[in-house]
Amino acid sequence: MKKSVAVTAAVAALAGVLGLAGCGGTTAGGSAEPAQEQPAKPDAKGFGKRVAIKPSPDKYTWYVKDYRGMNAASIGYTALDCFRRDRYGEGIVKIVYVAPDGTFIDPEDEELLKQYVVVGQNVEPNTEIKLTFEVDEDGVEYENLTSYVSLDEIVLAVDKTGSRKSHDTAMTPLEISPDKYTHYIRDYVGRNLAECGYSTMGGFFADSYGDSWIRLTIVTEDGAAVDIEDKAALAQYVVVDQDVAPNTVMSYTYSKDLDGVEYSNLVSSKTIEGLTLYVTKIEA
Repeated sequence: MKKSVAVTAAVAALAGVLGLAGCGGTTAGGSAEPAQEQPAKPDAKGFGKRVAIKPSPDKYTWYVKDYRGMNAASIGYTALDCFRRDRYGEGIVKIVYVAPDGTFIDPEDEELLKQYVVVGQNVEPNTEIKLTFEVDEDGVEYENLTSYVSLDEIVLAVDKTGSRKSHDTAMTPLEISPDKYTHYIRDYVGRNLAECGYSTMGGFFADSYGDSWIRLTIVTEDGAAVDIEDKAALAQYVVVDQDVAPNTVMSYTYSKDLDGVEYSNLVSSKTIEGLTLYVTKIEA
């Protein structure tokens, strides 16, 4: 996610509007200029024009919501893994909150969530989400057991409720997985480290991608170790760089049984095993 602050540009634009307000509407000869077509007005809260979300035609197809303007506490739920999740039919998508200064927006702290409002999202509203369902031994599809969801997560840029600060909410557009074999590396820059992954039973930091995961190596400015099992320790850092570019393709190969039939969720190999996150401490 891009973190540059756009205050200067906003002030300059405002100054330009105010400076021209007294001289617009007439030509040098004094005649009225033709009326200019006005752009569509944003909604009253300033989050851009609202998007009407398409209804789901079936259990296999859903469309990304327009989260802009929503209070962070009103979105989804906090799952047992302590991450925020939102439902799309039988599919579950991870929600990641990113604040302008990298502050950790703890999904388990409802009172903290209530202090933030969504100002941007990295997946456009109405982006299609496709679901595939598991089948039993007879090839009959289960009603509510998904084997594949084309979108793992949505990153939401948030700011304090009532804030009037101008900041850049431009985010790296996320490539959508076309199938269970193909995934794309996420943009971790700007995220709080506590929102980047989880501590595995193997004792390393990782992030999930579809039916598998990649290892995340953490590098601090001073070389200090970060306790990956301590959420408070992780929350002190924000990601400033990564060594694998966002949207880099990662391909999976699945294991097969003795009859050569592919397992639906057992990955045997992947083209990217891990990446490095470069982090810096958040100023108190």
